[in-house]
Amino acid sequence: MNGPLARGGALRLAAVLLVALNLRGAIAAVGPVLPQLRADLDLSPAAAGLLTTLPVLCFAALAPAGAWLGRRVGTGTAVLAGMVAVALGTVLRVLGGPPLLFAGTFLVGAAMTVGNVLLPVVVKREFGPRAGTVTGLYTAALAAGAALTAAFTAPIAVLGGWEPALAVWAVLAVVAAVVWAGVFPRQVAAVVPGATAPPPAVPAAVWRSPVAWAVTAVLAMQSALYYAVTTWLPSLLVEDLALDLGTAAIAASAFQVLGIPGALVVPALLGRWRGQSGPAAVVALAWGVLPAGLLLWPAAWPVWVAVGGVAQGAGISLAFALVVLRSADDGVVRRLSGMSQLVGYGVGAVAPLAVGALYSATGGWAAPLALLVAVAVAHGAAGVVAGRPRVLG
Repeated sequence: MNGPLARGGALRLAAVLLVALNLRGAIAAVGPVLPQLRADLDLSPAAAGLLTTLPVLCFAALAPAGAWLGRRVGTGTAVLAGMVAVALGTVLRVLGGPPLLFAGTFLVGAAMTVGNVLLPVVVKREFGPRAGTVTGLYTAALAAGAALTAAFTAPIAVLGGWEPALAVWAVLAVVAAVVWAGVFPRQVAAVVPGATAPPPAVPAAVWRSPVAWAVTAVLAMQSALYYAVTTWLPSLLVEDLALDLGTAAIAASAFQVLGIPGALVVPALLGRWRGQSGPAAVVALAWGVLPAGLLLWPAAWPVWVAVGGVAQGAGISLAFALVVLRSADDGVVRRLSGMSQLVGYGVGAVAPLAVGALYSATGGWAAPLALLVAVAVAHGAAGVVAGRPRVLG
């Protein structure tokens, strides 16, 4: 590759990674200041929980709309608009009471959905044979964005309160928007007369494909495991192992941070197999270690949390890579991405509620952990099917 092309490729990669940094960070920033925020705004526990659940519901419900927007105005323009909206929503949620807080949170979730759906399209189109490697890098950037905001929001809040601590992350979205606008040309689709409503975002042919459903099931099981563990791990460690809240918080942070190397492992694994069935089985096995270990040998929780942290990063990297690798072109990526995220994040939003209900019904963590082991098995089965080398055209 000659010099200018190499530089152009590096700039495109930088733009993709900057956008990815913003696709989870504003959500993860809420947790460290949630007690302060609840006290100031007099939010109930249920309302406070909605601040993290609402964006995940957006990921599911608005995924078809994100795919349609990419077709309507062009992928590059849609991603740029998404970054601007992330910045606006991040600021909006700190400007007043609960109505603006939830309106801004919804806007952030909707804007992130656009990036979730369309970034794989950009990767497929711009990086071709290196799409698997770039997918690993941008999913590592997702984890890095969440880790960054989780680590620094609380110290900023100590200096100036929770409002500036949340609002400051709009700067990262603005930087991503500026770089994206400079690297990718605006791609505005022609306006079709009479096109006032979005057509179905995912044609029936994709919904009828067993391969598409296997890919979708991988993201669904990954999301169920990730959001269930993210929600309930600290509570489990405090109640079952009598850890103090500080130690449980460190464990939860380690679980998130270890997703970064986990995401980077996947491209190396993909290069060693013709298909992706082998890596999918390895990722599912690593995922299963966390709930099985906590169930059978809870005293070794640092080991299980570490393995689970790597697994969650590898799992999301694999899920996004399968969307790209099973698609013949960027149009199929857009449709398959919309389908898998509609179903996958819908399952992810429900999983913490199901685990909590099972915990309440049984009075302990054994049944919820057994359920998560079963989900990890389903993750592996779906991954073996989705990893077979074939392409949706």
